[in-house]
Amino acid sequence: MTRRWMLGVLALAAFGLNAQGGEKIKLFFLQGGGHDWKGNFAILQPILEKLGDFEITASNDMDELKADNIKKYNLILFYGSGLNFKDPEQEKGLIEFVKGGGAFAGIHSATDSFKNSEAYWQMIGGRFKGHGGGKFWTRIVDKEHVITKGLEDFEIQDETYSHNYAKGFEPHSLVKIDRGNEQQSMGWCHEYGKGRVFYTSLGHGREAWVNPSFQRLVIRGLYWAVGREPKDPPAPEPAPEKK
Repeated sequence: MTRRWMLGVLALAAFGLNAQGGEKIKLFFLQGGGHDWKGNFAILQPILEKLGDFEITASNDMDELKADNIKKYNLILFYGSGLNFKDPEQEKGLIEFVKGGGAFAGIHSATDSFKNSEAYWQMIGGRFKGHGGGKFWTRIVDKEHVITKGLEDFEIQDETYSHNYAKGFEPHSLVKIDRGNEQQSMGWCHEYGKGRVFYTSLGHGREAWVNPSFQRLVIRGLYWAVGREPKDPPAPEPAPEKK
């Protein structure tokens, strides 16, 4: 048995259940902070449930990020703004989880939380700087990445986040805004240690969350983060005919 072969086995093992297609993806949705995390996640949750691959736990208990608790999950999903770690063990648990092969997905204001944590900034890649808003076109930058392969440019009503990037961080941009001087990345992905991080700055309010293209981008990003082949959300069910 060669050393190179053993290292490959250990690297795969680090992903735990993440890379195993037959197991449920144990997703922890961290609630709390600003934005309508309750109402907007309620738009996405039934779509994830229809896909049949996700086992969802939702809580505002940040102690779930501590090492002994976070190991129950494959994927951490976060959306709220204005939160900070209340215990250093919460920060340590999350960062080591991702470095060790776990998955993290951030939506919109996930970059506007934990702003007192340099480790979180390095992990997610960007820190909220400011925003505009309105209706704009989102362009697919990387048309060959598994997350965005087959996706088409789309129009969306949303906020236009801009970021300060962590030192040394260069985002692998997937999508960007295309409106005059606003050409910044609106979504990226990268590996962090042995884990994966997906982030999109889209998703301020309901207008964005009900957008089918936004839903498709996020769901495909979740699959990629845990090492699964991305799937598209099921087609919306037709409205019943009026009698």
